[in-house]
Amino acid sequence: MKLSVCTTLISLSLMVGCQSTSLPTTDNANSSSQNTPVVSSDSTNQVSVCPSLGIQPVTVTVSELWSEGAVVTDAYSGNIAQVKNGQITLTPSRHSGGLLLLESIQVESKKEKIDFQWQSATFYHIATDRFYNGNSWNDHSYGRQTSSQGFKGGDIAGLTQKLDYLAELGVDVLWISTPLEQVHGWLPGKNGNTPEYPYAGGATLDWTQLDTNMGSEQEMRIFIDSAHQLGMRVVWSIDTTPSQPSLADLQQFSIQPKDSSELPSYWNDWHPKEGQNLTHYLDAFKGEDGQVPQWWSSDWFNPNYEGVVSTPTFFTNKPTTAVSQVSQDKHALLTQWVTEWVTKFGIDGIVLAQSTPKLTKQFEEQGSKAFEAWKKDNQYKALEGSSFIVVDLENNNHFIPQTQSIESQCEAQLSAQTTTENKVAMNALTWFDKDKQQALTADNYAQYRDAASVLLLSHDSVSIWYGDESAKPGDLYSMMNWEDATGLNWSLRSHWKKLLSFRSNHTAISQGNYQVVKQEPYYAVIRKNESDKVMIVYTGE
Repeated sequence: MKLSVCTTLISLSLMVGCQSTSLPTTDNANSSSQNTPVVSSDSTNQVSVCPSLGIQPVTVTVSELWSEGAVVTDAYSGNIAQVKNGQITLTPSRHSGGLLLLESIQVESKKEKIDFQWQSATFYHIATDRFYNGNSWNDHSYGRQTSSQGFKGGDIAGLTQKLDYLAELGVDVLWISTPLEQVHGWLPGKNGNTPEYPYAGGATLDWTQLDTNMGSEQEMRIFIDSAHQLGMRVVWSIDTTPSQPSLADLQQFSIQPKDSSELPSYWNDWHPKEGQNLTHYLDAFKGEDGQVPQWWSSDWFNPNYEGVVSTPTFFTNKPTTAVSQVSQDKHALLTQWVTEWVTKFGIDGIVLAQSTPKLTKQFEEQGSKAFEAWKKDNQYKALEGSSFIVVDLENNNHFIPQTQSIESQCEAQLSAQTTTENKVAMNALTWFDKDKQQALTADNYAQYRDAASVLLLSHDSVSIWYGDESAKPGDLYSMMNWEDATGLNWSLRSHWKKLLSFRSNHTAISQGNYQVVKQEPYYAVIRKNESDKVMIVYTGE
């Protein structure tokens, strides 16, 4: 079967950016026959364009889900209707883009409690330094300098101050950039000409310490405990390989160069000579083997190395660390350092970069043990039914990202993934492929709104990049646009909240079977599982 773009999307959740063209079916090979989308096609196996009824009353056949006399509500507008002759009549909210989010009204006391599942979670991915500045005193920790590609002040205290916003938005999991101590100075950017500070991670110096730019252990404990009290889980991004040193680290930890004559008094102020760029900054320090003495050895930089390693000797000159001078299995050291944070704070999971299946499994085993021990000692802090998760970004055994550009108006497929035991599939809708995201205007508002609809009504777990809900302008790591809290930005955030609330109330959206219904003048998709059922109707706009 070949489907139009519109039908392809609604077979997942919704239709936007419609046109008549041919695409492969998105039917899941493992789905049962009763879940096969129902569409009308012509002799060329194409279907007509999306409906264009617009924002006016629409009569929808709901007899497959609700019995005669049942009361059905549109979760978006709050309007209700009673089933008569197997049908209801409702008008979509003018803010919805032509959506009706149909659910049955249940007496609150009889409503089944929805248990949290990682497979259905809504992750909110935060670059902490770019989110909100809660403490200005730590903005230039370790002597870090102001830079266009440097730290901007966001910290753990700022996250805590914005927890009410995040809870009201309706997300389940706060996925924060690594809070672990990064190298203290700049590193060469990709082009070798721009000094960059590791504000988003990727340059771990010490797995046993929090980065002072991020905040203190007390601030982290308050943040995680407060998030748990509001029903949100916290996961950290974790690097599994260290970073090359910055010049500031080499000077602070007394690692001497072979020739110091070409270094300024403050090494971090070094500039390349003619014919060089910033990648030459370590030339005066590297030995014949290309390594910097006293620093992390080459085995630490090799993700596939699983043998015994020694901890670097520069830690003997580092005043704050829990790293001791030992030779031990590399995986054992990494899991020991990271799981100490689980024991200390009760973090709910980690997201690994540059891991291996064996290392990921070790993190899962040791992390789960540490988490269960923390829960036993902190029963009043632990969320009910909570468990520890490890996400391996390198091996795709958990998240399957689907990136989407706003220019495509959501016409590409968001493939429905089959979730297997202990695995999580994720759909992500972000503007990763644009250096500069276009500002929100009346002309492109519908694109932003409908992009959110495609994401938040899709199957499996979803990931939101901070600021997606408010059309954060600029590049991927621009500052969160807290000042844009009125007008179109406010309307867009309200749209996200309504969809997230509907999603959190219905497991059928993320974990249910689906059936597409095409019936003039609307398209609809039925989502249902053993305990839940909804109907999403699209009337066009």
